[in-house]
Amino acid sequence: MNRGFTLIELMVTVAIFAILASVAAPSFTRMIEDNRVATQANNLLASIALARAEAIKRGGTVTIAPATVGGDYAGGWCVLTGAGTTCGAAGTTTIRVHEAVSQISFVGSSPISFDSYGVNSSGTTTITMAPPSCASGESRLRSLTVNRAGHARIEVLQCP
Repeated sequence: MNRGFTLIELMVTVAIFAILASVAAPSFTRMIEDNRVATQANNLLASIALARAEAIKRGGTVTIAPATVGGDYAGGWCVLTGAGTTCGAAGTTTIRVHEAVSQISFVGSSPISFDSYGVNSSGTTTITMAPPSCASGESRLRSLTVNRAGHARIEVLQCP
């Protein structure tokens, strides 16, 4: 009675598995990039919701701003209270800091400030996030818009 696999059978199985894995790898790369963009859009949305809630709770101005002066949100961001609009500025208290993001490009770097009523005193603000590779016509961009009333939404847009 012969039990088990021969070396040739095992080699053929491994070769078939390798071929299937090499065909599936590019689609996994795209999925990972899209998930990174969606995750960072949701993280930024959560920070905006926190800033608005804290502004209402504290009865004062709360701002979400890029971590680096003159930078965009790819360098990270912070939620802070007080009159300043830069992370770590004198006279501000930092509520939350989000680390820098790699492999995602952000368009839009203006701070977003909420007053004691939860109104976006910065006016309507839009921040767009994109993966490293975005071919024209593909629906891979995420656009986060905060309107004047302070309500935020995320939309999926096509690459230019």
